[in-house]
Amino acid sequence: MTPLWWAATALMAPAAPAEAPSLVPTLAAWHGSWAGEGQAFGKLATATLDIEPGEAGATRLAYHLRVAGSPPMSYSAEASYAFDAKQRVRGKWTDSSGRTRAVAGGANAAKWWTHWGSADVEIGRSTYSLQADGTLVVNDSVLQDDGSWRVFAMLHYRRKNP
Repeated sequence: MTPLWWAATALMAPAAPAEAPSLVPTLAAWHGSWAGEGQAFGKLATATLDIEPGEAGATRLAYHLRVAGSPPMSYSAEASYAFDAKQRVRGKWTDSSGRTRAVAGGANAAKWWTHWGSADVEIGRSTYSLQADGTLVVNDSVLQDDGSWRVFAMLHYRRKNP
């Protein structure tokens, strides 16, 4: 027969440690096909974003923007983002005009942001904010000479494949 004190001690012993959650950041919350509307360069605009898993844990993004007007403007880009050892977002953005920009930024549960460009051309930032209703709001801004940021595009996206 097991002594009562031993049974009580066994019941009070700490449980085996639970497996720790993964601390590796990810952009998986933004993965999917998105369709958006809003403004770009002061005109009505529509856009699509396809955000998907890439190689070695990276995230790939394909962007297509159409701006109303005469003549209408279109712009596209592809990018790849990954987290570095300090959990910062690093990547590369290549657009339809042939420019390639390094990007750096970060992410939390509801927002992903990047800074891009260089002082000799332009410095910009983009934020990808997930809203409680499932909307993805993307803001793009450029740094002005006075240190302020000028928003040149803001679009609201909904998942095409919820």
